[in-house]
Amino acid sequence: MVMTQGEVRAVLASLTGNMWLIGSLMYGTGLRLMECLRLRVQDLDFERSQILVRDGKDAKDRLTVLPMTLKVPLQTHLEKVRSVHRKDIVAGYGQVQLPDALERNYPSASAERRWHHAPTRGRARHPDGSRAPGP
Repeated sequence: MVMTQGEVRAVLASLTGNMWLIGSLMYGTGLRLMECLRLRVQDLDFERSQILVRDGKDAKDRLTVLPMTLKVPLQTHLEKVRSVHRKDIVAGYGQVQLPDALERNYPSASAERRWHHAPTRGRARHPDGSRAPGP
């Protein structure tokens, strides 16, 4: 069953914060849920209005369009998360699990913001697996 535009608007209107951003990204880009949740900061190209989807359906990478209407909300979200990330780094947190052998080859990369997931609250894990304190 396909939802009408009115039904989609009603669903998105009932969402707030990260859930609205995730729902809007999925609707506006055609991303599947896990594709959206796995997006990393470096996969967003605001200049070209593109999103690189890594390891999507059939384990393939693809490009999709970043809707103009989501650029500002997404950039605003990333700026807020960047601020939290800076604090997490100082507190010894702010690291993320890296794909494949990247962590072994580039040990400090897990703390780089570009590897973090885009639609997150911003709290990241400590290398020992614990979560940063706070909301």
